[in-house]
Amino acid sequence: DTGLRVTHRDFRGRVPAGRNFTPDNGGNPDDVSDGNGHGTNVAGIIAANDIHVGVAPGASVVPLKVLTNAGGGDFGSILQALDWVLAEHQNHNISIVSMSLGDTSNGADDSVHALDPIRERILQLRALNIPVVVAAGNDYFHFKAEGMGYPAILNETISVGAVYDANEGPFVYRSGAEAHSTAADRLTPFSQRLHETTNSRTRTDIFAPGAPVTSSGIDSDEGESVQQGTSQATPVVTGVLLLMQEFFRRSTQLLPSVDLLGQCLRSGGVKILDGDDEDDNVPHTQKQFLRVDAVLALDAVRRKLQQHLFSTHKAFSK
Repeated sequence: DTGLRVTHRDFRGRVPAGRNFTPDNGGNPDDVSDGNGHGTNVAGIIAANDIHVGVAPGASVVPLKVLTNAGGGDFGSILQALDWVLAEHQNHNISIVSMSLGDTSNGADDSVHALDPIRERILQLRALNIPVVVAAGNDYFHFKAEGMGYPAILNETISVGAVYDANEGPFVYRSGAEAHSTAADRLTPFSQRLHETTNSRTRTDIFAPGAPVTSSGIDSDEGESVQQGTSQATPVVTGVLLLMQEFFRRSTQLLPSVDLLGQCLRSGGVKILDGDDEDDNVPHTQKQFLRVDAVLALDAVRRKLQQHLFSTHKAFSK
């Protein structure tokens, strides 16, 4: 999103390409330097492998800078970046697009985006078995109602909300959201959320730890940063999906479909209740959501592979 400190020890030797779609860095398309820190933090959660260790530490990172160092951007840059992925994915072995970004809306339906060009690109990537993982949004305190930002609301994405994974103490956020206390599997008060009973097509697919997360930083090649948001939960899920892809590909030499990944991610998810023990200043849906579990998700992939091999064996026997 805001780029990457490509010289950081956490990524050394694993940044095969990158592209800048912003006016930052003199508008040089080959300079993805991150003057904000958000993109480097997010990338570290996925794939750091030195000072910090990400969820998928063997993965390479292809940073596409679509947000400026001030943190803003436009969907024109995102569209260009998605076109670049479609053109270059084979050259750089790109298997997942991770988008820790979105607008400030709170939609419950995606029908308004029926002819959307970004949606069209996401559909094209999905046809290539490349999932697009998107942050649900951080504006729940403002809306106090179910929904997600765009493009997370698009049915074809894998949308991600944020939970705490431990007792980290209280937090007060700039949005006005407050967590008076925290504990594992409590939804963060900022995380937007949309339950399948409200809209089964555009639900929030999965939740993941997103507050606070310690990862790579931009201050030096050994830098560290601590950030919070659905932006941080999204790369956790991206990392798990990379592991799932690797596991599947070792047996089949193929990328699994996005449908299969989504099914396994959710079937391996742990149920969490919005409102059972949350201690904050936002209303709660009293509905069950799913929190990612890497081991259970991988086990779900294993079961799918066993079913596939069994059905193939039966067909061959006949």
